[in-house]
Amino acid sequence: MKKIALLPLAALLATTFAAQAETTETENQNLTQNFTYVAGGLQVSTYNHDLPSSWNSTTDSTVGMYLRGSWNFKDNFFVETRGDATVKDDLTVSHSLLGLGYYQPINDNFTVYGLAGFSTIEMKWDINNFGSDINTSVSADDTALTGEIGARYQVMEQWTVEPAVRLAGYDETMYELRLGNNFKVSEHVSVEANLQHRAIDNLKEMSYQIGARYSF
Repeated sequence: MKKIALLPLAALLATTFAAQAETTETENQNLTQNFTYVAGGLQVSTYNHDLPSSWNSTTDSTVGMYLRGSWNFKDNFFVETRGDATVKDDLTVSHSLLGLGYYQPINDNFTVYGLAGFSTIEMKWDINNFGSDINTSVSADDTALTGEIGARYQVMEQWTVEPAVRLAGYDETMYELRLGNNFKVSEHVSVEANLQHRAIDNLKEMSYQIGARYSF
């Protein structure tokens, strides 16, 4: 799983100092309005057609991890970074994002937000040629401006849903639909169960994430 280490670990580093920077009380912490947190966990992705995963095999699924971090640095403004990488055999598929956002509470149970920034996508193959000691690395990547609109709605005291839509202007425009589910288990810790759909050109990806979030 060494390839997973290539994830943008800034998702964790960007918020390691947030606990000291934030002085607001958390006794009545509202997840719909808390944009200072770190999160991560397992990700499984499936694709609408096979991808080459090694010299002589293909796959329609990959497994890896995701990381996410956000820091509400002033008023309703926040910076967010995300990364996910999944692998199968010699293939690594990764996405990353860095953006600036603004959120607006509508009421105690409903908040909307917008985010703009940069995102990257990469498909990389580390191929061992016919069992030799010579490895060949082949990759295809792209960087683009990206924009997202989303919302958070507290369905129940312990359950918050987080739908979002994102576009990225790669050579072929990518769209992403997400539905996050956040289940609060303590004052600072919650469990995430997320669905994510991406489409770029004729490639479609469906991702399933299960992980944990720590809110400062």
